[in-house]
Amino acid sequence: MFDFPRTLHQLYLFEKNAVFYAADLEKASIVELSAVMFNILKLAEARTSEEIVQTLQPSYSADEILEAFEEFAALEKEGLLFNRGEDLKEIVSVASDRRKLLVAIPGIDVDSYFDIERLYAGTNMALSYMFEHLTEYVDLHFVGNRNRKLADKVYEVDMSVSDFGRLSRRINETYFGILTLHLDQETWLLPLYEHVELPPILVQCHAPRGHGGEAINSILRHYAAMRDFDGFTAPSDYVRDFYSDYVWDASFFNTLPNGVDSTLFRPMDKERSKRELAKWVGDERIITMPTVGYLSRVESEKGASVYLKLAELNPHLLFLIAGPSLGRYASRELPDNLVYAGFHPREKLPLVYNAFDVYCFLSMSGEETFGLTVLEAMACGVPPVVPNFDGVPSVVGDAGLIADAENFEEDIATVVSYPSPLDFSEKINLLLNDDAMRQELSQKARERAGSFTWDKTARQIVKYFERLHEKRRLVSPNRLLNMFVPTSSKVSHDLKGEGLTHQGGDRLKYKSIVFGMNQHYERCLIRDAAYSMHVEDGLVLSILRNHTVREAEAVLTAVVEDEARAKATLKRVHGLIQATA
Repeated sequence: MFDFPRTLHQLYLFEKNAVFYAADLEKASIVELSAVMFNILKLAEARTSEEIVQTLQPSYSADEILEAFEEFAALEKEGLLFNRGEDLKEIVSVASDRRKLLVAIPGIDVDSYFDIERLYAGTNMALSYMFEHLTEYVDLHFVGNRNRKLADKVYEVDMSVSDFGRLSRRINETYFGILTLHLDQETWLLPLYEHVELPPILVQCHAPRGHGGEAINSILRHYAAMRDFDGFTAPSDYVRDFYSDYVWDASFFNTLPNGVDSTLFRPMDKERSKRELAKWVGDERIITMPTVGYLSRVESEKGASVYLKLAELNPHLLFLIAGPSLGRYASRELPDNLVYAGFHPREKLPLVYNAFDVYCFLSMSGEETFGLTVLEAMACGVPPVVPNFDGVPSVVGDAGLIADAENFEEDIATVVSYPSPLDFSEKINLLLNDDAMRQELSQKARERAGSFTWDKTARQIVKYFERLHEKRRLVSPNRLLNMFVPTSSKVSHDLKGEGLTHQGGDRLKYKSIVFGMNQHYERCLIRDAAYSMHVEDGLVLSILRNHTVREAEAVLTAVVEDEARAKATLKRVHGLIQATA
């Protein structure tokens, strides 16, 4: 049942030609209502749902009233008629006076982050752990459909992302920042960068490429639209290094490593772990044979096909797969030494990892900026073998072996690399045949994993928001005035410009003139009232009146062939604007 009482938008209720309407003045919309809905709205702010039913039942049936409630629920999801976020101060008054972050990730059930067994994707698991540890430093408020407490220091607020622009000033008064997740197909975030009143926006990026170029193009769009005090985070330096080939200002990409739950993922007695897993699976070979492990969705982009090839190349080893299912491979005739170990709840995963002698990570998609399962295996003391691509080697460091992989400059059908089965096979056998090496790497793996903590991740997020607030204080609203003019070559001038021959034989050149004043007609420059400069400088000056520095970068890239000259132009003009603020 739709819960009343509800705070209404500013509404004007009226009837015309025997049809009832509500004009939502805050949304500039008119909603057609049934008679029962019309009467419910008159009671909406003062009566409970049960009281409304009792009041209206003499005139309407229970089914008519309940149907009206359902229609109101649909209208509320569209942001119509009912208060969504307007009373932020009142909504969050139950929380402490600590800093508050607004978390906006549309399309994902908020409750799922607090029930980790419902999560399968590594990104969502990482977010769940991150949220848990962030509450040590800030209160978290999730954009949602109602006002309620989800957990200690965690709330859901009745607000839609479509309301952010309208509520920008109130959001800025309430929240230290906005935390969200980059998804290729979503464009809802782009218009929000237009609102300078909104607090800094930090966009987590876990899929820097892939999907036929959609990921790269989407991130570049966000990069161009971001305000000077917004930014990305990604789990490894690889993302910043990758995008430094595409953008001029890679400082927008901040490294935010994942962590590991070291109280859950820790070394256990290996022989005992092997015996228990063998009992679960019903295969005694787990106890007696050297065991290679794979824990992931069993899909091509996760390296499942390569893993099958490894099993075929090494009949003397046992290859275990732990995942939700075998997927399409279930209908294949699999190698005898390939064993499906089943799907296990998260609290049982440490035992599964500990039953592996070597952990094999073969993912080849553009979404592997980190490799959370690699870190979990390392925390359990299992040395990993991983491909030499993207951000995974930075997690392993010297605590495992890096195998060859053919990396593609352009992804193809989400695949960005192909791990070498032969080199993987060689590295796996090298580890399994050298007990001393395996024990040394096991110790290094545990020590290295211990340096990745979720508390560090949480503190780093707070630090990034503090840095973004510092950048925000430096943003200049200054807008110098300028114009573009032609000038005859007979006029002595040392500025270069494009020429155009007049009928009289004179060549016209072009330049820009910047006036010594801004749009408020305040004098910003001393001495001369106007200064000549390159056309490119004037172009950038004009662009920056209404667009971001990154958008100016895009224009200069297109019109100036010399990249060094283009970068110098942008740096020079941006510096002038800042210096005359």
